[in-house]
Amino acid sequence: MSSTPNVESTVADTVVPLAHLRAAETGAVVAHLPSRVVLAQGPDAASFLHGQLANDVTGLPVGGVNRSLSLNHRGHAMAESSVLRRGKDEFLLVVGDDGGEFVIDSLEQHIIFDQVTLTPQPDLVLLTLQGAGAAQLLPQAPQAGSSSVCELAGHQVTAFPRRRSTGGGFDLLVDRAGAEAVTATLVDAGGVEVAPAVIDALRIRALLPTAGREGGEGVLPQEAGLEDALSYRKGCYLGQEIMARIEARGNLRRSLTRLELDSAAVTGRQISRGGRAVGLLGSVVQIEGPDGGAPMVEALAVLRNDLEGDEPLEVAGANVCRVHERA
Repeated sequence: MSSTPNVESTVADTVVPLAHLRAAETGAVVAHLPSRVVLAQGPDAASFLHGQLANDVTGLPVGGVNRSLSLNHRGHAMAESSVLRRGKDEFLLVVGDDGGEFVIDSLEQHIIFDQVTLTPQPDLVLLTLQGAGAAQLLPQAPQAGSSSVCELAGHQVTAFPRRRSTGGGFDLLVDRAGAEAVTATLVDAGGVEVAPAVIDALRIRALLPTAGREGGEGVLPQEAGLEDALSYRKGCYLGQEIMARIEARGNLRRSLTRLELDSAAVTGRQISRGGRAVGLLGSVVQIEGPDGGAPMVEALAVLRNDLEGDEPLEVAGANVCRVHERA
C-alpha cells in the first residue's frame, strides 16, 4: 500500500505582511516552495503516466505542461503534480506540498511490465514567481500549457505557468546550487522575496486550492475546486469511474470556501456546526491586520453547500469561524 499524504491544516507561526500581498498586486513576489521532482522515462513512460494520473499525458507535446491529480480508488484528490514533457519518452513530475512520497510509491507499485523508470531529482528545487508583474521579470515568459527554458544568474531555469495568486504567475525549476542566485536576480529586477506563507495567503484570497492542502482522504476534486487538474475525456485511470459518475450527475454537496477564523490555534481539520460535521479545513494563514491591528486568520475549506443561518462554525470543537466567500 502506498503511503497516505499527511494532509492537515497548518498555520504559519509568522504573520504575513500586508506589504507582501500588495507587492503581488502590481509587481511580483518570489518564494521557495517545498516539492519533490521525479524524472519518468522509457518507451512506456507516456502511456504509463496517462493511465495513472487524472489529466491527459499522451496528448502533451514536447515542452507542454499540465497539472494532474493522483486519485485513490474512491476518486479522492490525494496529491497533485505538474507534468512537463521533456521528450517523446521523458517527463518531469513536480509534486507539490507533502505529496511526493505518495505519488512515487503509488506509481512504483503499478509498474509491472511497463518499460519506465522513475528517478528522483533531488538537485532540482521549485521557486514560484507570482503577481501581476511576474512575466516582466522573465527573459521568456511561457504561454499557457507550455514551458520555456531560460538563463538567470548563469543557471538554467525551466519556467511554466502556475496560478497561485489573483495576478497569476509561474513556477520555476532550478538547480539547488543556483536557487539563491536566481532568487537574488529576480529581486534585483524588482521582485520581492517572501516566505511560502505569503503564497498561501495569496492562494487563499484568490480561492486557489492545492490537493496537498484542500484535498486528501474524503475530498473529491470537484469539491475542492481541483477540476482543472483532471480530464473527463481520456481513457481509464485510477478513480476515473467516480469522475465520470460525478460529471453525469453533478450533485455535489460541498464546495471550496474561504473562511475567517477567530483564532490561529488550529488543531485539526474537521469543521462542525451544532455537533454535526460539515466540512474540512485546508490552508490557514495569519495576515497582518490593518493599521497594526490584530492579525486576521483566513483559510480555505471544503464546506457543505446547504449551510444556512448565522450559527457559527467550529473547528476541533473550539475555533469559531465564518463563511467569507464561496468559489
